[in-house]
Amino acid sequence: MILHQSPPPHGAAKVGDFIANSRKLNDAFECRFIRIRSAETIEDIGRVSIKKICLAVSLFFRVLVMLVLFRPQKIYFTASVSGIAFYRDLLLSILWRSYSVIFGAEVFYHYHTKGIDNFVSKSKLNLILTRFFLQNVNVILLSRLLKKDFDNANVYKNVFFLPNGITNNINEADLDQHLIRKYEDPRKIQILYLSQMTKEKGYQEVLSLAKHTLGRSIHYHFAGAWQTSKDKDLFFEFIDKNNLSDSVTYHGFVEGTTKENLYRMAHVLAYPSHNDAFPLTILESLSYGVPVIASRQGSIPIMLDEKTGLVVSDLKDYVREFDSSLTSFISQQTAQYCRERFVKEFTLKKFESCLIGIFNE
Repeated sequence: MILHQSPPPHGAAKVGDFIANSRKLNDAFECRFIRIRSAETIEDIGRVSIKKICLAVSLFFRVLVMLVLFRPQKIYFTASVSGIAFYRDLLLSILWRSYSVIFGAEVFYHYHTKGIDNFVSKSKLNLILTRFFLQNVNVILLSRLLKKDFDNANVYKNVFFLPNGITNNINEADLDQHLIRKYEDPRKIQILYLSQMTKEKGYQEVLSLAKHTLGRSIHYHFAGAWQTSKDKDLFFEFIDKNNLSDSVTYHGFVEGTTKENLYRMAHVLAYPSHNDAFPLTILESLSYGVPVIASRQGSIPIMLDEKTGLVVSDLKDYVREFDSSLTSFISQQTAQYCRERFVKEFTLKKFESCLIGIFNE
């Protein structure tokens, strides 16, 4: 299993952490894990450096040695859709493609994002290389909504659908008591934005919300790491210019107890992402009984139903639709339903069972 792991703690890395630490998976199969090392921080993602080139060379030889010594029957790989990472993956694939011809191993590519269609549409060369990369492998996608992304590169062997899951470490009785206290007298509505602090993830839309609702009993909490100093400067300039210092709090990058406390405090998660496939933030939010008002991206329309939140089709309408629907989600009943949907659909236990089923099939 060749996969991303933290750091940095982005979605694919978190799923990689779950897989590497899965007792069920390690009981079902004799596993060996190779970590894909590239970016060490959120800021490093997408940048080319000598260090990354050296790490790619190291990864190539680690995979080669593992194939020779371990002789796997199944090879699992978290694949990239475009950019320099795709070309790295393309070179790596020559190793297991050659190995599979000799030893008949099954290869599985797990995609944690979308963008294949956009990449292959840019040039004929991109299409040819992507088709070569996908030829005769098994593809694991996050949902059926993402299958159309592969329409122009449909040369894979099989396709499987595997919704993400996260660890359920919350005590039900404790959460129930917390929700009762939380909704006894919600005098001030607490809105949470928890994601990378980038325009692509939608922090600007949430700032616009704060400006739109200025003077009302609503407070906005932002948490996440900056990818550029420009985004950071724009964020605080907007707050100063629009007198939002009393309505907005920035908590920085959070994890552990601090992150848990933000979810427990929040009444609604604002998630106006411009590009997403299956965000773990939404699953975390539902696990704490927090409904979500999100954008129509990737698998989000099947992650949320009409009781757990709202999916806004056009980001231009996000502020208006958020404002008009907000109060309908502020209730203990809604919070409890969000929690129930998470337990039923999105636990790590279900994810593990489905992944093992895919490998066995």
